[in-house]
Amino acid sequence: MLKGKMLALQRSSTLVRFFFTLLVMAAVAGLVFANYQFVLQAPGGNDFLARWMGARAWLLEGMSPYDPQVSLRTQQVIYGRPARPELGEDVAHFVYPLPSMIFFGPFALLPFTLARALWMTVLELALLGLGLVSLRISGWSPRRPTLTLFLFFSAFWYPGFRAVILGQFAAIEAFLLAAALYAIQARQDGLAGALLALSIAKPNVAFLIIPFVLIWGISRRRWALIASTLGGIGFLLGISVLLLPQWPLQWIWQVLSYTSYTATVPATAVLAEMLPGNATWIQWALSLLLLAYLLLEWGASWGQGMRRFQWVAAMTLLITNLIVPRTATTNYLVFLPGLAMIFAVMNDRWKTKGEVAAAVLMLVLLVGLWALFLATVEGNLESPLMYIPLPATLLLGLWWIRWWYLRSPRLLLEDETPWER
Repeated sequence: MLKGKMLALQRSSTLVRFFFTLLVMAAVAGLVFANYQFVLQAPGGNDFLARWMGARAWLLEGMSPYDPQVSLRTQQVIYGRPARPELGEDVAHFVYPLPSMIFFGPFALLPFTLARALWMTVLELALLGLGLVSLRISGWSPRRPTLTLFLFFSAFWYPGFRAVILGQFAAIEAFLLAAALYAIQARQDGLAGALLALSIAKPNVAFLIIPFVLIWGISRRRWALIASTLGGIGFLLGISVLLLPQWPLQWIWQVLSYTSYTATVPATAVLAEMLPGNATWIQWALSLLLLAYLLLEWGASWGQGMRRFQWVAAMTLLITNLIVPRTATTNYLVFLPGLAMIFAVMNDRWKTKGEVAAAVLMLVLLVGLWALFLATVEGNLESPLMYIPLPATLLLGLWWIRWWYLRSPRLLLEDETPWER
């Protein structure tokens, strides 16, 4: 009799999983359909267009994606003529390292309209995944209404929504890095190394977090993490050079020329322009000060446990976007795990009131960033002011939670997870 009940439970569980899978597949199919209808009505996605064009030229015609003729094709689609960089127009270079073809290549085999709709779907799923992983990293378990608000916030806050509309890879990059940090927390070091290796597709976001992970990994003797990260990066770079030996020099040339026509600057540059004195020197001074501070935090994390690691990782991703010569507000998606840490501490310290305060802060960021954009946008160009509020909020928030998150006796007891004992 007991055996019969167990079999009935197993069948019931199988049916639940089956119908849940069908429901998920139907939801994704519906999302693809909605995105396809949107694409038909709203041409755009120029950021994705440049990558799709480069990948298509390489895979179907054997042309280097960094060939000026490939960029010219994209310019003709966008402007109907060659771009005018002196007017600030995007010359639409491929501008990503060749290993990024892992992501762009499959979409290049499809017509652009369908490819863009599917790409938007991937970005939207990445935003959902980023929100869920951020909750796991922070250890925050809010009640259902607050959880729903957080996931809504993850999908529709300014950096995320903008990334989807533009077709920006930043959403996938943020998910890769957050998933890698959570895999380290779960001691899945091989998976973490593979995800970190894939993140070199957008090196201006990953160039500090990867060295930090390696340094911390050495201090904790996480040799599998070190080997998988370095091995994965070496494998991707090695294969890409074999496929297109000249790509590193061609890519560097495109990156250098990128700075001559784009106006995307970090918050330090915006602040430097507001202060009296030489803006260039002020920006350099601010960047060096932030980098020196970050190195001190790296040193303090040597041999430390998971809470300090995750807090310093959040600070590293923040300062990366503050000091890198060229960034974009879509890259601020990597701030979400840090924001989740702040919300978690508010909830932990003040219980229900803290959860309400976290919800209010989410709403302020959600509405406030969109309001600032609408109030300051010029044509289709966002104002430099958009680069300041979010990193300022995260910086102050991370400093505010530092003691509680790293040194609270109760939280330290919670930090003694099996993988840290």
